[in-house]
Order: sequence, then C-alpha cells, then structure tokens
Amino acid sequence: MKILFGVFDWGLGHATRDIPLIKELCKKNEVYLLSTGIALKILKDYFKDKCFYYDVPSLYPPYTKTAFFRLKFVLSCPWMLKTLRQARKHTEQIIKREKFDTVISDCRYDVYDSAENSYLINHQLRFKTPIGAEWAFELWLASRMRKYRYVLVPDFEGQNLSGHLSHNLRYISEDKIRYIGILSHISKLDTEQDIEYFVSLSGPEPQRVILEKKIISQLNQLKGRIVIAGGNPEGQQKNLPGDAEFYSFLKTEQQEDIMNRSKFIITRSGYTTIMELAELDKKKALLLPTPGQTEQEYLADYYEEKRYFHHISQYRLQLDRDIEESKQFEGFVTPWKTEESARNFIKIINS
Repeated sequence: MKILFGVFDWGLGHATRDIPLIKELCKKNEVYLLSTGIALKILKDYFKDKCFYYDVPSLYPPYTKTAFFRLKFVLSCPWMLKTLRQARKHTEQIIKREKFDTVISDCRYDVYDSAENSYLINHQLRFKTPIGAEWAFELWLASRMRKYRYVLVPDFEGQNLSGHLSHNLRYISEDKIRYIGILSHISKLDTEQDIEYFVSLSGPEPQRVILEKKIISQLNQLKGRIVIAGGNPEGQQKNLPGDAEFYSFLKTEQQEDIMNRSKFIITRSGYTTIMELAELDKKKALLLPTPGQTEQEYLADYYEEKRYFHHISQYRLQLDRDIEESKQFEGFVTPWKTEESARNFIKIINS
C-alpha cells in the first residue's frame, strides 16, 4: 500500500513513539512521512531513504515561560484554528495529488482523507482546560474523530496509563476506539545497571532549558554516576562537575542503552516517556511536569494517586529529598509491550 503517516511536532514524543509502527509499515508498504521541525528531523535521521518526506507546518504552539499555559492556550485558540486550516490546505493538496491507500495521523488533525481509509493515533481524547470549558473542547475533539475510521489509543482498556484522558468518554463512541497498548522506540535489555541517575530534559522551549538549569544547579546533592540528556538535537555539549555527563541529544541506540543501565530516572511526565518507563520495567522515577502543561500535570497527579510514580513541581524541586520520596512508589506493570502493540496496529490497519 501507499501510506501517508502524519506526526505531530510539539516535543519529540510523537515522533519517537511512532518509530515502531512506521518500521512495521515499511516492511511491505511505501511510506510517506509528514511532519515539521525537530520531529521531522528525528524521523529523517532514523529512516533515511526508507521513507519519503513532507515538511508541513502544524498548529501554532501556545507555550509560555510562565505557568499560565491554560490561559494562553484558550486565548490562542483562534490563531491555532487558523494555522490548522492553513496546514489542512497543504495536506489536502498532497493527499489529492498522491492518492494514498491509507492515511494515518498521530495527533495531526490536518491529516486525513476519507473516513474509510483514515486512522488517528491519540491518547488525549479529552483536554484538561479551565472549569466550564472542558465539555466544549471534548465536543470539538469528537467532531474531528468523525473524519477517521478508528481512533487508535496507545494504552490499555483496563488498568491504564492515560486515565481520564482517553477513558470514560462522553461524546466519542466506544465503537470508534481501539486500545492497542503502549508504544516505545526503545526496548528492555539484559545489562548491568551502572548509572545511578539518568535525567531526561525532553519537552518544548523555554521550559526545557529552565529545567536544565535547575537540575544542574542541584547536582551536588547526588552521588554516583549521572547522565543528563538535553533533549535538543541542535544543542551543544556541556562540561559538568564530578561524575556527571551531558549529552545534548541521544539517538535511539544511546537512549536505549543508558535508560536500561540507569537505576533511577528523572524526567518530565510526558506520555511517551511514561510508556518508555513501562516498556523497560522501570519502577523508580521522579516526574517533573512541565509547568502549566495540563496534560502532564494531570498525568503526574494520576500516577501519584495510583502509586505508580512520585512527582514534584520544578519550582519546589529538591533532588535529594524528592528522590528518596520517589523510591516508595511501585511503578506500572504493563499487560503487554510494544511488539504486541505494533501487531495490534497492523491488524487494524489491514482489516
């Protein structure tokens, strides 16, 4: 088949979680990838000439240096909708010209063809917004779902990782949803754990660099080997004191190796990162949700309540204290892992 796969570009999570799905599709199909920014760079670096590529800008990102993300998100809605319409014009031209057999979108709401051959990958089927507005955003999301045959949720139907974001929905029919399981571009390895702490600084600017400075200023509270991943493919290496190592960005093989070797992980509470922890059976982690980013804040609270992982605001971060508190939590035991999730995905696409 000739397949178009659209990938959202806010952060790196969507690009990395789609890698195992794209790998499966490439075995028997001609795959075209549509994204932009760093997400597109990640995909090009990984798949090289195995795929074809389109660079199409997506939604305006309403990020802010402050914690008032919810307010800016709501105020930015008119501009976000305008940029969505602009993206749709470009995408629609590509789809009409190329005549794809199947169209797949990971949170790119401009990427769809007919409802019979289009599929949406999304774990956030309900937005966390100011009180009174959630129903309106959920209705809007439900209207977008009608453009796709199925919504493929990278989670489980029972004990799950996304909680209220993709379960017990009011306006989206259960017949439309397929829970395929977690997705991770890295796998568990049988290796020695010789790194005390791994710090992952993924996420959008400017909050990524704000957390980076906060972490580096507190490294003297930790003992043992420390590895920090800056999460910025265009960043520069840094020299850190003691046994701390800094990498501006880790490629898949490096990240897989270092995360498997790490005894404790400090990271944002982005959904893709949590799926990676589950894939690797990592139970000791400290989550630092991006301030004002409602999805990460909700997930961090949800995991705290379920006793999966501990979280703390980056404004109140005290590494030595918060790491000790995190060691009391139990982690998440996954019913199955990415290999089976990818098989579930292919079965649905081919059905």
